[in-house]
Amino acid sequence: MKIRCGGVPEHFNYPWHVAIEQGYFSAEGIEFEWIDYKGGTGAMCQDLRADIIDIATLLTEGAITDIANGNPSTIDSVYVSSPLIWGIHTGAQSQHSNPDTPGLIKYAVSRMGSGSHLMALVDRIQRGLSLTDASWELIQNLDGARVSLQKNDSDYFLWEKNMTAPYVYNGELRRIGECPTPWPSVVITITKKASARIGNLSGMYRALEKAIHFIQQLPDPVQTIASVYDLKIEDAKDWYSRIEWAINTPLTEKDFDTTCHALVEAGILKEKPDYTHICKA
Repeated sequence: MKIRCGGVPEHFNYPWHVAIEQGYFSAEGIEFEWIDYKGGTGAMCQDLRADIIDIATLLTEGAITDIANGNPSTIDSVYVSSPLIWGIHTGAQSQHSNPDTPGLIKYAVSRMGSGSHLMALVDRIQRGLSLTDASWELIQNLDGARVSLQKNDSDYFLWEKNMTAPYVYNGELRRIGECPTPWPSVVITITKKASARIGNLSGMYRALEKAIHFIQQLPDPVQTIASVYDLKIEDAKDWYSRIEWAINTPLTEKDFDTTCHALVEAGILKEKPDYTHICKA
């Protein structure tokens, strides 16, 4: 059985790589292919639709939005139950220093409807700022955002704070605030076509559980994460202390409702979709 899976090249996806390296997928009879997506949830949703990948680890809000808009996929499980901490970043020479300050702000976003787009809106809502004062600069990925902020083509960029830490430390970017997701941050999404072909995903989940246990039993998992993802020890330690993986765990209706409320309030969805249309029953 072959499974093609996509995810961003970030530390919360490390268990998939461990499962490949340790042969856990092979032991379950799975021919597993992993594809890195620097473009994030939006790029993976495109390839789920195009049948290029079968499964993806998507930001919860992005998965709900794209399925509601016609992606023939289903949220099968929560993957990371802990919130994602989004850093609010500016360029080193930016005049901006306080995200609570009202006024016109241009945000660098990977794609419209992406996590970086939605969380910019969620952050403005939580701070009581006008949504009409926000505008958008499409930059595709983190590398594009770095260029945009340095050239002052945009003002703010929201991205997972540990992944941007190297650029904060080297002085290229400044982090002026944070915005945690008020819902489980990452879900495992599978196309309906792949679900019909593969059937039960229990073997894949067993392999992932073994990989997570392997990481937790390493002599120094923090050092390993820091080395693999080029993080400072203190950042890896901070992230590892907060990460909560959840395997084969349905997205609850309560968390679904919270996410949908934010999506509707931000104008990304016109109305709340039906839970059973988006999530595995």
